[in-house]
Order: sequence, then C-alpha cells, then structure tokens
Amino acid sequence: MRAEIVASGTELLLGQISDTNTPFIANQLAMMGIDLYYASIVGITFQRFMGVLKNALERSDIVIISGGLALPKVI
Repeated sequence: MRAEIVASGTELLLGQISDTNTPFIANQLAMMGIDLYYASIVGITFQRFMGVLKNALERSDIVIISGGLALPKVI
C-alpha cells in the first residue's frame, strides 16, 4: 500500500512555521506498516493545490492532507 502526505500552507513554504505534522504522520504510517512514497508541501492557491492533489490521487492508495485548507470556494 502506497501512502502520500500533502501538507498545505504558504507559511510552510515561506519558512514562517515548521511542518511538524508530516514527520509525525510518517512515523505513524511506518508503525502501521504502510509505505510512505511521497510527501509534498504546496502553497494555498487553488490551481497548485488541485494539481498536487490530482497527482497524489493518481499514484497513491492513501492520501493524507494536512494543514489549514482555506481554499476559495469554486462553483
């Protein structure tokens, strides 16, 4: 089983805060015997986030999203 973590937040990319969620989740997955293949950080713009999410869903069995998801509403 392939897992992937997508951490969202421009503040992570700018180094304003540290991503402590990804290492914690990675450790928990390892303890459950689930292989982590990818971990990504993406800023909160709709197009970039959706691009990363689309790739993740195509290549991984499990996708875990972490971070503040204040994406604009699309109609």
